[in-house]
Amino acid sequence: MGSWNVLATSLEGRRDALLIALRRLGKFRRGGYRNVVVGEVERVDEFLACVRAALEVDPLLPTALARMVPIEATVRFEGPTAVETLAAAAAPFIQRLAGGSFFVRLERRGLKGRLHTPTVERALGDHVWRALEARGHTPRVDFKDPDAVLVIETIGDEAGIAVVTRALRTQHPFVKIR
Repeated sequence: MGSWNVLATSLEGRRDALLIALRRLGKFRRGGYRNVVVGEVERVDEFLACVRAALEVDPLLPTALARMVPIEATVRFEGPTAVETLAAAAAPFIQRLAGGSFFVRLERRGLKGRLHTPTVERALGDHVWRALEARGHTPRVDFKDPDAVLVIETIGDEAGIAVVTRALRTQHPFVKIR
């Protein structure tokens, strides 16, 4: 699929408008699924600030953007070994989930019938829980307003992974986790 560090979804039927608006700010292309675009930007933090500013003045972007997720790493996986692959890819992020509440969210696109989203989320959440306990932390899960969310956004057999903090969600309300 190529390199990507931002995933955005459009409001229903507004993907092309979203592409037009976001291409002014970075390299974006269709994500292969309805209402999904992916992009590569040089500095994600600066890009998110530009999006926040553009939402105030751009007449097109607010009519098209549903949500956006910054991506910190990508990994290819196969359905039968998805949990193991995603757990290994998430290992560098576990320490950032320590000391606060968290949950794991998987937004799956593709692999219908081969990957059961709640099962993968639960298995990854258990993995993170055990890893935090092994490091001497007391994990806490909070689905309502967690300190951080381990986010996995899949597009077919490729997953984008990130930790989205409460501070990031507050600073950029268009960064939304389902």
